[in-house]
Amino acid sequence: MALILIIPACGGKDKNAGAFPDGFASLSDEQKVVYMMEHASADSVARFIIYASLGKIEGVKIDTLNNASLKAYETYTDTALQTFSWEFDRVAEELPLHDKMRLRALVGAEDPQGLGLTLGLEYMNQIRVKGMSADEVLKELQELKKASADDPDLYARFLIGFRTVLRYDKNSDMPKEIYSRFLNYDEDAVQEYYNRNKSTSNPSNNTPDSIPMEGRLPNLPTDSPESTPTDSI
Repeated sequence: MALILIIPACGGKDKNAGAFPDGFASLSDEQKVVYMMEHASADSVARFIIYASLGKIEGVKIDTLNNASLKAYETYTDTALQTFSWEFDRVAEELPLHDKMRLRALVGAEDPQGLGLTLGLEYMNQIRVKGMSADEVLKELQELKKASADDPDLYARFLIGFRTVLRYDKNSDMPKEIYSRFLNYDEDAVQEYYNRNKSTSNPSNNTPDSIPMEGRLPNLPTDSPESTPTDSI
């Protein structure tokens, strides 16, 4: 079916939304998923739900990701269910950083206060698996900052998590440039975060340990203004 070809493979907006039948955009989320399940493979349906939820299919939108994905999970069985689940998880994991943040926010399975921190703690593994260069990491961080313009705390918490792992995970299997460029990356954004959140912490001890979310990292070194090295590239 031609529908399989209109699902964007690289996260760009689809330009062939006209391949959908007339009236498709006006269907409910569940109806869109049912139509896709009848006309496309399970892996294509998984990609459709993710990209339509992120607004990457021109003219077609999934408004409630959880309702759409639940319809597929409740309907598929056996191999089709496994295929859908595997592809959904694979695509979600391989999304660019800012899209991964948006998707997780749409799923709503994580505490919004911890979303940025969790993404930051996981990001080193994504860099390693994808074999990303320092320039590629920089581009993703810049895109994440743009996408988080309305929620600078989310971006700052991401940086705190990422920089904490950089200190904890410093080893020879990653390019040294990753560590040297990002150990102190965008310090201003992190400092501004601490300043904004002084009212929820002890004013005399403005460290991550005194801010609720960052205080829940007992096995990782803290990333605070006091502990940040002065050498920065």
